[in-house]
Amino acid sequence: MRKVAFTLLCLFFAVSVTRGQKTYIGVKSGGHIASAFIDHTIFNLAINSGFEPNFHAGFFFKYLSKKRKTKIYAGLQFSVNYVQKGWRQIFLTNEPSYEAQMNYIEIPVEAIGYFGNKNNYFVTGGFYMEFLNSYSLAKEPNQNNLGGQDFYTYEPDRDHEAGYGFRTSAGVFRDFSFGQLHLEGFFSFSISNFIEAGDLTTETPDVSNLWTTGVSLGYLLSLGEKEE
Repeated sequence: MRKVAFTLLCLFFAVSVTRGQKTYIGVKSGGHIASAFIDHTIFNLAINSGFEPNFHAGFFFKYLSKKRKTKIYAGLQFSVNYVQKGWRQIFLTNEPSYEAQMNYIEIPVEAIGYFGNKNNYFVTGGFYMEFLNSYSLAKEPNQNNLGGQDFYTYEPDRDHEAGYGFRTSAGVFRDFSFGQLHLEGFFSFSISNFIEAGDLTTETPDVSNLWTTGVSLGYLLSLGEKEE
């Protein structure tokens, strides 16, 4: 985890000091749906995970290469976000759905490829680290009324507070006299498991990945352009 963080920070600062770039700083927020993939490599768990509507907001920095005689340009963006994640488990009985919300501080670093003139269309891809900020868990269901389903949830004494994953997005940004507007659709998936499985001979899930997909709207101010 520390090596991943160190590598991402080195990449970020290396790009930030190169010449021929525009630099931006701003804020963004938006909505998304969140869920979790929970299973076991050996045992076949029956868990019906549904979606939860959630919210995210944060600060981000963007470095864009100066446009040259090419059609595709590159850059880098770095964010610090508050992201609500979680899932809903739906039972096929009259048992109420179980809801779990896990709120993270998420720090992604993403490479940008973009093209265009006034409207700049872009795609990004990169990795993030996340740190659990808070969580909210519903009352656990009646184990005798699950209709044959398995039930597992986050347990703070057992499970992980930090993780990492990948993130990708696509959208459009445009510069105006008052700043830059940035609109994106994104998908993120945690590579690390938030549940500590321990010994694989138990049925505790060894696959527990949180994911989100949604839209963000951002507003950025230019910090100037570095000349070559």
